[in-house]
Amino acid sequence: MHSRAGFLRSGLRLICRQQQRLATVSRHILKSPLPDVELPTLSVPEYVWQHVDQWPNKVALECGVTGRHYRYAEARELCRRFAASLRRAGLQPGSTLVTVMPNTAEWPIILLGAIEAGIVVSTFNPNFTADELSRQLRDCEPKAIVTLSTVLPKVQKAIALAARQVKPLIVIAPGIEPGSHIPTGTVDFREMIRDGIDTSDFRFTGNAEDTAVLPYSSGTTGFPKGVMLSHRNIVSNIAQHNDSPEISTCEPALGSHQDVLPVIMPFFHIYGISIMLLSKLAQGVKFVTLPRFEPNSFFKLLEEHQATVLYSAPPLILFLASHPGVRPKYLQSLRRVVYAAAPLGSLDVERFLRRAPPNTDVLQGYGMTEASPSVSHTVIGSTNYDSVGVPVPNTEMKIVDAETRTDLPQGEMGEICLRGPQVMKGYLNRPDATAEMIDRDGWLHTGDLGYYDKEGHFYVVDRLKELIKVKGFQVAPAELEEILRSHPDIDDAAVIGVPDERAGEVPRAFVVPKRSQISEEDVKKYVAEKVSEYKQLKGGVKFLTSVPKSPSGKILRRLLKSQ
Repeated sequence: MHSRAGFLRSGLRLICRQQQRLATVSRHILKSPLPDVELPTLSVPEYVWQHVDQWPNKVALECGVTGRHYRYAEARELCRRFAASLRRAGLQPGSTLVTVMPNTAEWPIILLGAIEAGIVVSTFNPNFTADELSRQLRDCEPKAIVTLSTVLPKVQKAIALAARQVKPLIVIAPGIEPGSHIPTGTVDFREMIRDGIDTSDFRFTGNAEDTAVLPYSSGTTGFPKGVMLSHRNIVSNIAQHNDSPEISTCEPALGSHQDVLPVIMPFFHIYGISIMLLSKLAQGVKFVTLPRFEPNSFFKLLEEHQATVLYSAPPLILFLASHPGVRPKYLQSLRRVVYAAAPLGSLDVERFLRRAPPNTDVLQGYGMTEASPSVSHTVIGSTNYDSVGVPVPNTEMKIVDAETRTDLPQGEMGEICLRGPQVMKGYLNRPDATAEMIDRDGWLHTGDLGYYDKEGHFYVVDRLKELIKVKGFQVAPAELEEILRSHPDIDDAAVIGVPDERAGEVPRAFVVPKRSQISEEDVKKYVAEKVSEYKQLKGGVKFLTSVPKSPSGKILRRLLKSQ
C-alpha cells in the first residue's frame, strides 16, 4: 500500500524527472515523465483475472437496487460459461456481439465472457432511438445482441430498420424488475451461465492484435464510427494506470482492504469499459451498479456501501458540489474522485472539495475513444485542477498547428496529438477516416485545442470545431461556461457561436437558472465584467431547464445550434 506521504514524495520526484526530460525534448515532443511500465502480451480476460485467486470470496459486482451480487471466483466462472455457451450457439471468433443495456451487475460478465470467446463486443447506448441503433447495427453486423426485456421492443424495431438478411441471436439479461419474462424467440442469459455448462474444453485462442471491443465515436467530425481496439490497446492502457503508483487510483484488494466503486458512469462508454471497469476488476475492487442516476438512490448507495473511489463526469461533481441533499455522511469514506470526458474549472472542483472529506484527491484524466481512452492524467497530490496532467506512461504528446501540422513549442496553442500503444487499430471499414486521424508517423490527431506549460502539464482549451471566431479572435466556450457556472444563481450553462454580420460569430449562452428571477441582462453584465469585449455574450442568453449532454457529460452543442 502507498501512503499519502509516499505519493507526495513521488510527486516531487516526478517534478524533477519532468524538468530533466523537458530539457532534452526534441522537436517539442514530450514523453511521459512517469516511468515506462511493462506492457503485458495478455488477452483482456487473462489480464483482468490474473490475480483473482488472491480475492476469490470478495464481492466483485453488486446491483445497487436488488442486492444481486457475484463474488470474484463466481464471476470468473460465469464468464467461462457464457463464453462456452456463445461458441456452442454458433458465434465464431471475430464475429460481433452488441450490448444494448444500462449498467447491471451482469454487464461485466457479458463483456468479458464474449471477449474470452474471441468475439468482438460493441457497446451501444441503450437510450439511443431505434434509428440510431439501426445505423450502428448495419455498420457492425452483429451475430448476437444482449439486452433487457424492457429495451427489447426498441431493439427489435432497430433490427427491422437495419434490414439485414441474417437476424442476430437475441439474449435477454436480467434487469431490476422482479420476475422479468423471457420473450418468445430470445434466449435467457441465465440459461447460458447455469450450473452444469461444460467449460473444460474451452480456451481463448486469439492473439493480442485481435479486436476486443468496438465502441463508437464521431472522432473529430461526422457520424459515429466503430473504433477497433485490440487486446493490446486495452491491456496497455490498463497497465499504464494500474502499474504507475503516481496515477493509480485504487489499491489491490489484499487482506481486509477492498476499494468500493459506485458505478454511475455508463459501462457502454469506453471510459466506463477500460479505465473504470476492466482496470479496477484487475485490482479486486467492489462495483455497485445503478441502471440510471437518481439522487436518492445514489445517496443511499454512497452511504450503505461506503464508497471509497468515484469515477465521474463533470455533471456529477457539479451535482455533489451544489445539491442541497448532499450530506457529509454520504462522502465520508471517499479517498479519490476521478473525472474525465469534459472540462471542469478549478472553481468547480474547489466547491466540491468544500463538501468532501479532508485530503480527498480529485484527479482529472484526458483521453478519447480512439486512445482506449486514456492519454494524460493528473498525479496524486496535485492541486492543479485546470490541467489534464501529464502523458500516461509509454506515451508521447505534442502540440501542432491545426492547419500546417508543424510542431509548436511550450505555451503555444494548437491541436493535441499523441502516440503510444493505446492508439486504436483504426475505424471499422473506414481506412480514409483512419488516415485522417492517425498520420503516417503514428500520431493520433485528437481534434482538441490545447497547450502545455513549462512543467509539461497539458491543458485542454476546447474542441477545434467548437471554437467561436469573433472578428478573427478565438473564443473557447469552456472558458465562458466556467464563468457562468460561478454565478450564484446559475446551475449549469453552455455556450455556442451564432452567426453575426459584422463579427462573423458571437457567443450565445444557454443557462439553467437556480431561480426564475435572474434576467438576460443580469447574465450579460456578470460575464462582461470578467472578459474581454469580444468574448461578451452578444449573441444573447437563452434559458433552459437542462443543458443537453451525452452520457459521458459532453455538451451536445449541435442540439443547441438547432434551437
